Amino acid sequence: MAFYIRNAFLLTVLVLFLSITCEAGILPHKRNINSTNDVGAELAIHCKSKNDDLGAQAIPDKGSYFWCSFAWGSEFHYFDIYIHKRDDWLCNYCPWIIKPTGPCMWNYDTNAWDICSKWNERIRLKLY
Repeated sequence: MAFYIRNAFLLTVLVLFLSITCEAGILPHKRNINSTNDVGAELAIHCKSKNDDLGAQAIPDKGSYFWCSFAWGSEFHYFDIYIHKRDDWLCNYCPWIIKPTGPCMWNYDTNAWDICSKWNERIRLKLY
């Protein structure tokens, strides 16, 4: 009986230790996204998940893809602001600057806005 209790205790300590120290612990961690306007005009931004229209967002670990539309002047673009596979290892707090050429994420290694992306391809709809 003492052997069982000791092993159960050690297993519990190991699980707690791993959940505290591992990035992929038992409790999911959240991502915070911040977008800064650098387009030279007033920027309208609207972000959604595949399930909800959430407004300001804290994205859970391995959460849904989030995409945003950006509009200023006569410009209108889309971008997937958070994709777990692409962004998970980059940041917990993910600041973006929105430029006319596309969004750029802050690079904590270089202290610059140099993780830049192109806008998503425009979706063309056929109306019959």
